[in-house]
Amino acid sequence: MKTYRLILVLSVMLLWQQTTGGAKTIKDSLQYRAGFLYRNGQELMLDGKPYHCVSFNSFQLCGCGNKDELFTDEQVESLFASLPKNTMIRTWSTPAFNHRTEYLVRLAEKYNIKLILSLGDGRSGCGDTDGAPNGDGSGKTQEWYEQGFRRKYLPHVIEMTSRYKNSPAIAMWEIINEPGEADWKTIRDFLHEIAAVIKKHDPYHLVESGTFAGWAYEGYEHYRDMHDSPNIDVGNLHEYDYDYQQSNIIESPHFDPCLKAMSGLNKPLIIGETGIESGDSCRTSRTQRVMAMRKKFDLYIRKGAGAVLVWNLANTAPDCGLTFSTDDPLLNMIINYQRNIVNKNKGKEK
Repeated sequence: MKTYRLILVLSVMLLWQQTTGGAKTIKDSLQYRAGFLYRNGQELMLDGKPYHCVSFNSFQLCGCGNKDELFTDEQVESLFASLPKNTMIRTWSTPAFNHRTEYLVRLAEKYNIKLILSLGDGRSGCGDTDGAPNGDGSGKTQEWYEQGFRRKYLPHVIEMTSRYKNSPAIAMWEIINEPGEADWKTIRDFLHEIAAVIKKHDPYHLVESGTFAGWAYEGYEHYRDMHDSPNIDVGNLHEYDYDYQQSNIIESPHFDPCLKAMSGLNKPLIIGETGIESGDSCRTSRTQRVMAMRKKFDLYIRKGAGAVLVWNLANTAPDCGLTFSTDDPLLNMIINYQRNIVNKNKGKEK
C-alpha cells in the first residue's frame, strides 16, 4: 500500500511539474503530421524543422484572369515541377472560383508544393461579388461582414476545409483576402468566427488572416486584436511601398509594427503580397526589380518573416505593372533564392 501511495505521490508531483515549470517541455514537443505545415510560437515549422519560403502569388492558377494570362494544365504542371519541394504558392479558392481547386491540390501533392488558398476576396474580385456594393472590385459591405457572409461564403468555407483537411498540399487556409470597408471590430469578429469554423472542420492546417496592415484598421493595437484568437495561427501583411511616391523603399514602414503585434501574440507573420511595378515602359527595369526584390527577401527573412510572396505570376504580363510572366528574370531569382534556403537548411542538418 505504501509503495502504491509513493508511486501516486510521485506521479502527482511529475504532473504538477509538467503543468507549471515543465509546461515548456510539453509545448515544445509539438505533435505534427508529416508533410503538414504547423507553427511553434512565432516560427513556421515543417517536419520538425523551421520553415521559411520566398515565392509568389498567382490568382490566374485558379482560372481567373484574361484568356492570355491563364495557364494551360501542361504549363501549370511544368511550373510546379520546376519549383523546389515545399515551395508555397498563394492563390484563390473562393465561392466564385474554386473549379480548379481539386486539380491544383492533387498536382501540388504530386510535386510536394504547398498552397495558401484564400477562401474569399474582400476586394470582391474574380467574380466574388457577394456582398459587394458596386460589383467587381468594390469591396464588401458592413452587413456582409455582420451576417451576409452566411449565405454563400460560410457554406463554401465548410466545404473546402472539410474536403481537403487531410491533404499536405494545403499550407494554410486564408480566411479572406484584404478584408475592409466595415469597422475593425466587425471584421475582427468575422475573422474569429470563421477561424473557429475552419478549425472545427479542419484541425490539421494553419489558419491565416489575409488582412492588410494596421493602417487599414485604425492602428496596430486593433491589428493585434484581430489576430488575438486561438484559432488564427498566422498574421499577414501586404505591402507595395517601393512604388509609393517613387520611394524605392525596401523595408515597408508597416513591417515592424505588424511583426511586433504578432510577436506579442507569439505567432508568425508572413508577407502575403509584395510587389514592384516593372516592364519596358516602367521607371523600374526588370533587372532593377530583381535586385530590389532580392533585398526585400534578405531583409524580411532575416528580421523574422515566415514567408514573402511576390505579386503576381501570370502567363503574360503588361509592359508596365506588378504582374510578371514565367520568362521574367524575377521568377528565376525567386526559384534560386528558395533553393538556397532549402540547401542551407540541409546543411544545418549535417
